Amino acid sequence: MGLGHYSVVGRRALQFGVAAICFSAVLRSAPCAEAQQASAALRTSAPLSNAVPDAPRPLLSLAQISAQTAGPANPQDGKLYLSLQQAFKMALENNLDLQIEQIDQSIAEGGVPLAQGGGLPRPINFAIMEAPAGVGGAAVPLLSYSSPGLAPASVDPIPSTISSSYNTGRILETAHSLSLGTSPYSGGSLVPGFDAQLLGRYGWLRRNPQVSLLNGNPSSETPADKATTDNTLGDTILTKGFSPGTTVELGVNDFVQSFYSGRSSAVPFSHPNAYALIAQPLFRNAGRANNTRFIAIANTNKKISSAVLEQQMISTIAGVDSLYTDLISLQDGVQVQQQALTAAEQLLSNDQQQLDTGRLPPIEVTRVESLVTSTRVLLEQAKTLRDQQEVILRTLIDPRSLTGPSAQPPEIVATDPLSSPHAEVETPLPELVKLALDTRPDVRQARLQIVNGERQVAGSANAVKPEIDIYGTYETRGVVLPGLLDTGGSPLTGNTLLDQVPTGGSRSSTLYEAGIQFYLPIQNRVAKANLIIDKATLRQQQLRETQLESTVAAEVRNAITALHAAENAAGAAVKARELQERLLSAAQESFQAGYGTNLAVIEQETYLAQAQASEVVAKAAWSKAAVQLDRVTGQILDRTGIGLNNGHGKEQTNQP
Repeated sequence: MGLGHYSVVGRRALQFGVAAICFSAVLRSAPCAEAQQASAALRTSAPLSNAVPDAPRPLLSLAQISAQTAGPANPQDGKLYLSLQQAFKMALENNLDLQIEQIDQSIAEGGVPLAQGGGLPRPINFAIMEAPAGVGGAAVPLLSYSSPGLAPASVDPIPSTISSSYNTGRILETAHSLSLGTSPYSGGSLVPGFDAQLLGRYGWLRRNPQVSLLNGNPSSETPADKATTDNTLGDTILTKGFSPGTTVELGVNDFVQSFYSGRSSAVPFSHPNAYALIAQPLFRNAGRANNTRFIAIANTNKKISSAVLEQQMISTIAGVDSLYTDLISLQDGVQVQQQALTAAEQLLSNDQQQLDTGRLPPIEVTRVESLVTSTRVLLEQAKTLRDQQEVILRTLIDPRSLTGPSAQPPEIVATDPLSSPHAEVETPLPELVKLALDTRPDVRQARLQIVNGERQVAGSANAVKPEIDIYGTYETRGVVLPGLLDTGGSPLTGNTLLDQVPTGGSRSSTLYEAGIQFYLPIQNRVAKANLIIDKATLRQQQLRETQLESTVAAEVRNAITALHAAENAAGAAVKARELQERLLSAAQESFQAGYGTNLAVIEQETYLAQAQASEVVAKAAWSKAAVQLDRVTGQILDRTGIGLNNGHGKEQTNQP
């Protein structure tokens, strides 16, 4: 029986299958006005704010976002319909990497008063978490006879690859550090304590001279020396350091009155022994720039931490965009496979009817059954990839929902269609490279690290200098020790009867002292070695900064090349799909005219589904290539309408 006898009978089935498959092609080529409107709205979003000074943060409250994204667009089916703009907003509010980095802003902020008080600022967290790769869409060849499903010329087993386990690497984030250094700098010379310190002591003192310490013969002691007296004592000291390295100490006490108890007072200011001390280093530990370097480092650390947060935002936003785009392509891939399965099942139904009437050999029905089976497997695989991609996207935009009380969070449905990226890049390549070097936060923070490194080396160089200080003191009531021999006195009170000079002491007086003190290590090998190592560390960081700039330039060049390649591939995929539609139409007409075979129609249907899948993947790759170019040039936040308020103003140093 010839094929011409049943060509007319299968006409309706083929027309239905072609219509179903072509519907997907029309859907893919529809204009993307909705996506353009969403993108325009996103670019007009308000700038970001920050609860921590100098730390960029989204100006988006949870209430604002929940009003747009918390509830599903269609409550009846329980799904969460999500645009790319809404996914960005959810990530800015819920992403845990951003929240961790925002906490780091408060640590960097606290380093400023820490350094202003004379302490050392805390280290910066330079870790950046990159978004998971996702499962993505599997690339398939254009107009190739090798299909990922059925081999149309035979009824051999389906060659589709079925994974035996889920690749967990696709859901894991990867981390890298923006730090240029692998080892810390030395501490350098010490800085004074800028915060004033007030120390005091008040107490009770009993003077019991019954056991003489002046000589070994108790019988020679006078009655006055055996009198036991109760006294009070007190002292107060105030110390403070200043940025030139100056240290001042002021104190009052009743030390003399403790021994001459008749004039003793619980308050040292009533009969004070007052003194003042001032010391100024001349070489080591001297200089305003040297002693305020940690304050400058802490202020720069705020800018570095702010840039690290911005880089984390770029990583997160780019990851959300990529994962969302892949989710769209996987959703479209499910539609393609569903339509292909519907067409294959309809074709099988019609061919079965022709077999029952004796107009079709059994082998042809077997071919169609193989097509249905392979298409059904591909559909299930496409659904699995879509569901896995949804979970991965959720780890960025709403990770807490995965561990919430609900066992099954609502399914995410990406509502933005795949669209062509923004207009072709017209900026010359050298200007794009310069833009990236001037804009990217990772480059900016690397340069700030170099500035801090230079300050650290300057502190190490100061520590090599000799320590020579000048000082001066002023003290009232110079008697500080009792006499070593009997001085006599009242047997009732123990007070001296005359204002005599205690043997071994000095008369009460005002004392002035000035001088120079020094500390001169003979070799000073520790400080010199620290300086050599710190200079080498700084040189390493400078070279790593140069490496980073070279990497940025290479990334920009490669991103431009990848964008052009992806654009050409997308154009070729669209053309291939259009040609395959024409080939299927020609195979249908030949079959209807009695010149073609059922096998040829099945083959062209398979190729059309493959061409449609290739078009979806190619458009997704083109979109992601455009996002990657925005990322490597530092423009992705501007492109997505996310503003920053991180105050890249002139660096200020607060002098104590």
